[in-house]
Formats: sequence, C-alpha cells, structure tokens
Amino acid sequence: MQGPQLLYQKSIRVYSLFENAAAVASGIEAALRYLGKKKGVNVLAQGGDGATADIGLQAISGMFERGHDILYVCYDNEAYMNTGVQRSGLTPVCSHTTTSPYGKVSTGNIRPKKDMVGIAVAHGIPYVATASVGFPKDIERKVKKAISIEGPKYIQIFVPCPLGWRHEPMLTYEIAVLAVETGLYPLVEYEDGKLTHARKIKKIKPVEEYLKHQGRFRHLFGSEEYKSEIAKIQGIADKNIEKFGLKIV
Repeated sequence: MQGPQLLYQKSIRVYSLFENAAAVASGIEAALRYLGKKKGVNVLAQGGDGATADIGLQAISGMFERGHDILYVCYDNEAYMNTGVQRSGLTPVCSHTTTSPYGKVSTGNIRPKKDMVGIAVAHGIPYVATASVGFPKDIERKVKKAISIEGPKYIQIFVPCPLGWRHEPMLTYEIAVLAVETGLYPLVEYEDGKLTHARKIKKIKPVEEYLKHQGRFRHLFGSEEYKSEIAKIQGIADKNIEKFGLKIV
C-alpha cells in the first residue's frame, strides 16, 4: 500500500488473511473516519462461504454490531473450493464433498445450510440481500443500493463452482438461474430487519431440474432409496416459496 500511485488510484486493494477480511475492513473504516477521510470512500470486504459463515463469522458479527460503514459480500459456492472442496456451514444437505462423502452409510452432507442471511438480519443492520450470478443486473442494482446506505451491509451471492460441483462450465449460468427458479435460493432484500422485496418466480421448477446437472448430487439419482432425500430437498424449496411468497398467484 506504499507509493505515490495511491494518490491517483480510484480503488485500493488490501489483501487480508482467509478469516479476517471483516476485521481488516473494520480497522480501515475506523482509521478513515478518525482521519476525517471517510467521506466519499466506500469500504468493501469480501470472502467465500467458508470464510464468511465459519472461520470469519466472529469478525463479521463484530463489524455488524459496531456499526461500521462497510459492505460485506459473500461469494457463496457452498464449500471450501480453494482448499479441496471441503464442506462449509453453507454446504447444502446431501451434497457430496471431500469431508462429507456419500457412501454405504452416508447420503452426503447431513447438516442443513446455515442461515447466514438470517444471522445478518438478526444483527439489525440496515441492508441485507441475496443475489445470484444468474441475474447480473440484480447484483448491480443491489450493490449500488447497498453502498448508498450508511452502516454495515451484507450481500450473499450464489456462485456455482464447476470443479467442486462437478458440472460442465457451460451450465454455470443455467444452474445459477435454476437455484432461484426452484426456490432453493430466494432472491430477497431486507432493510432495517424487515423483508422489503422477494423476487417472484414465474414458473416454479422441481428441484430435480437443478440437482441433476451436478455431480455432487448424482448419487441421489442412482437408487430408489434416495428419493426420500430428494423429497427432503424439495421440502426446503417449498418452505422458502411459502415463507417469502415467491409464487405468482
């Protein structure tokens, strides 16, 4: 971060450790405010799902609680992809990972996906939203809205990983859209703890349409005994559809 070039840069990147992006961003925001240089400067912290929901959660909670004017973005690809596809707190149920493999006595990950959005909302911060790379204009709108709001903000973006999810790269966009159209990944916005917007689904699709493209769920289609697991996942989608009123009546 040294050198005269900083005087001319519109954005400055600071590389933190895996788990402390929120803590580093909090320090930067506090320093800018103390020096009287915060006006007109947007502080952005970002991390993957593991860094956000697991090993970095303490720092994020502190950032929210102290009211730092920071936008935190979570890139949610539902596992620790950069270290070998280990399960994270945001890994969905029945997903195969290297630390939650399917087999004779296992259907994959047995834990439900952590409600990180609900955790953020529970902190009472001004703005919380979800997004998907299948809807890029929606991401742009939500980021612009977030940075216009004073205080801590949280956006969780659904990002398929071809390698970790074992799907063809060309299907990335389709899978990102299907996650939304099945109800498994609702696109919502909260302001000051209240749900203010939820993207309606024109034609709700069964979760099989989403699952069948991904090798991490392939075992669910190999035997009749796994039909109950698919039904369990469908139940999660149905609950989201009802909770957020996603169905167009």
